[in-house]
Amino acid sequence: MLPRTLVLLSLCLISQWVNADSDHPLLGGYPGAEIDESLNTEYEQFAMPVGPIEEGGELETERLVGDLSMLTYEIEGVSTLKVFENYRHALDELGAEVISICELEQCSADDRGRAELGAALAVRRSVNNHRRKPYFIRAQLDGAKGTVHVALFFGGYRGEVAVQQVIFEEVPLDDTLVSVSADYLTRGGEISPKRESRTDEQREQDHPLIARYPGAELSDSRAMEYERIDIPFGTVDADGEMGERLSLTGDLAQHTYALENVSTLKVIENYKAAVRKLDLTLDYECELEACGDSNAAKQLGGNVSVDGSVFNFYRKPYYFVARKKSAQGPLTVAVFVGGYNGDTTVQQVIVEEKGTETDLVKVDADQLYQDIQQTGKALVYGIYFDTDSATVKPESADALKAISDLLESHPELNLYVVGHTDDTGESDYNLSLSSRRAASVVDVLKDDYDVEMERLKAAGVGPYAPVAGNESDDGRRQNRRVELVRRL
Repeated sequence: MLPRTLVLLSLCLISQWVNADSDHPLLGGYPGAEIDESLNTEYEQFAMPVGPIEEGGELETERLVGDLSMLTYEIEGVSTLKVFENYRHALDELGAEVISICELEQCSADDRGRAELGAALAVRRSVNNHRRKPYFIRAQLDGAKGTVHVALFFGGYRGEVAVQQVIFEEVPLDDTLVSVSADYLTRGGEISPKRESRTDEQREQDHPLIARYPGAELSDSRAMEYERIDIPFGTVDADGEMGERLSLTGDLAQHTYALENVSTLKVIENYKAAVRKLDLTLDYECELEACGDSNAAKQLGGNVSVDGSVFNFYRKPYYFVARKKSAQGPLTVAVFVGGYNGDTTVQQVIVEEKGTETDLVKVDADQLYQDIQQTGKALVYGIYFDTDSATVKPESADALKAISDLLESHPELNLYVVGHTDDTGESDYNLSLSSRRAASVVDVLKDDYDVEMERLKAAGVGPYAPVAGNESDDGRRQNRRVELVRRL
């Protein structure tokens, strides 16, 4: 009677298995078997062999998507027949339905076919010499989340047997793993993801807009204010030359993350779901062969990586560029995902395009009046001072002329001219500086634009009434302003 020690645990535990250095909980190793190679990947695409190869024919496969486990065992002093019969008996005990089976010459009439059939199930995509006296079996059964496919190839060489084992569980995609902060786009929100598993240090390392994939380790990063970068907007040739590109200037953040036991497919799908939550539009994307050959994919990833190279991590590549226009300026997110030997890396780029401070200037008197009518105040950008100075610079003329035109058009209007600063430096000093700057604006309006002194009153509130967070350069930029407040 055949031993019954091969079936170790029930199907409900399959999806929980993450230890690639041990037997799979569904099927144990043959007694005395040594694990030679292993691979365990969440939500992978896999070409499952359908069955034997007809003479002169090609290997037929069925493409599956789900959680993949691959193991290669080596066993000494036993025949391929005995090992095969033990596994078949174990599958019978599980109630598995045999889909395809072959023995010896039935598997293929020649060495090439036998090697190709075994290689389709091998971790290293080769069985080397272990293709003699071959056996193959494919079966399936119902699992907790979907159909479980089992395929095994047994081949011998000089008294040693190699077992190529694939256990593949069809599972639905979970694309909720990458958390985002939509509040970041309005400046000042904190991340409050549905499933926050990061440490405080990891949260500090990540960009506040998009959290890392769970379990990812940060390999490299850089952040630059007002930097230029070219983002590939199409495939890249083997020499690294971009065809279409986006030439962007703004606040740049790049991150490289490393992951284990998860497919490039699952990672990219989670990033796509994340940017959709932020209402970004996928303007360009490519996957697998559409990203170019291996050299082109390597160059594509290198163009968005921190140090210009993805090294070996360009297999099974995915890439997208997503964009959104916002009140703060265009936002671009580019992500390249590549794999190598079961591991995955993510190259993430976020560019927040910014102009100069002149982009914030409101020089239209009618718009200033409309703002005052609606909210009782109007924000005025474009009144410039040197650092730590209260002297109004000449390039402030457009904004000052707009205020003068406003007062001339509406003689009934009296205003507080209120100075504001960001929160860098000492608060008491900023309060004093904002008051002196407001007084200087009033003086210039009186002296150079003939505005009646009694219609204006200067005040300064320093950093105490921000309109944006002070954590970013753009937020500080918005907080450095003059406000016109209706005075009764």
